[in-house]
Amino acid sequence: MAALLSSYIGNLFSKVFAGDAPPLHAAKGRAGIHPWLQVGEQVNADVLADGKAIARLEHTATLPGLKKLPSVVFELPENLSRLELRGSHVDAQGKATSFRRRWSVLDMARISHPLYDPARPLVERIRAFAELSGLVEVGNARLPAGTNAEAEAALLEAEARLGTTLPSPLRVLLAEADIRIDNSYFLQPHRLQTAEGLLLGLGGYGDGNGGFDALLPPTVLSRYRRSVAVFVEIGDGLGALAWDPEGVVPNEPSNTTGDHGNPGAQPATPNEGVWYWLHQERIAEPELLLDDDYRPQTAEAALTGVFKRFALSQADSPETEKQLLIDTAHPRNLLQLSFDEPKKPRLWMRSYDYHYSLY
Repeated sequence: MAALLSSYIGNLFSKVFAGDAPPLHAAKGRAGIHPWLQVGEQVNADVLADGKAIARLEHTATLPGLKKLPSVVFELPENLSRLELRGSHVDAQGKATSFRRRWSVLDMARISHPLYDPARPLVERIRAFAELSGLVEVGNARLPAGTNAEAEAALLEAEARLGTTLPSPLRVLLAEADIRIDNSYFLQPHRLQTAEGLLLGLGGYGDGNGGFDALLPPTVLSRYRRSVAVFVEIGDGLGALAWDPEGVVPNEPSNTTGDHGNPGAQPATPNEGVWYWLHQERIAEPELLLDDDYRPQTAEAALTGVFKRFALSQADSPETEKQLLIDTAHPRNLLQLSFDEPKKPRLWMRSYDYHYSLY
């Protein structure tokens, strides 16, 4: 599939933006601007859509990094063709300059919209997205070789083996589909295992080298031992999406890259647990999946996030800096704002960015 993906991504823009994809009459979208500035930098600017002012951005950086909550949120008009920022920027040394920058807008909703369709069950949405985009491979659920076990029986066996009841959206997904994105994949029910088991096995930490326990704080090791790994990332090292049935404790670090000064995780509905990403590069810092209020995301949001992070992320790089990709199907586009030069603001969508997709 790697060769297929490479070929597909090579002509993605012609497929999505030159008319090969079916037309889409999307509802109005929404976006938020997230400045990434040095401490002390300021930006004050009008946001214009096709020449009409629609919002005002006023931001002074008190902490470095990209914040989960945007500095300004605004509606994206239908059929938007140009977005413009017009205002002033004050650098960390207090030097003020004015700027005006315009981008032509390209909408990814033509391939992404099935993922956000609340009228469809999750599995149907994933199948429709896979068929439309060509970025995901979806087959029928696979059962253990040499058995006639049904998917429900395999799920019950996995739950008994793991000592927990799996979230309902996950059970349905695994019972009905075998899903791969390039070299990464959802584990089938009979192959579900703890996050610790995945790291000791496929991750290679159990090859007699020792020291696995010494790599992790006790709280992280306990989380890995009770968590269920459901999606395996094969790339630059091993990663996984996992679910911890015990959820979060108040104010524990979210470990989200760039979001400094956040209040930490906040407990939500009991018995629903918390989803997180782990990776060998940051093995001691699992990245919790939290909503705007820093409460654990729902199972459906976490599972849908797999396709944003590994499929749509392959398609979210514009061909030139004069283009701005948006997705009017997305509940809120994360538009990062920074300055390459005092008079040269850079704005780009990071909703599908691997490391910085804060929502």
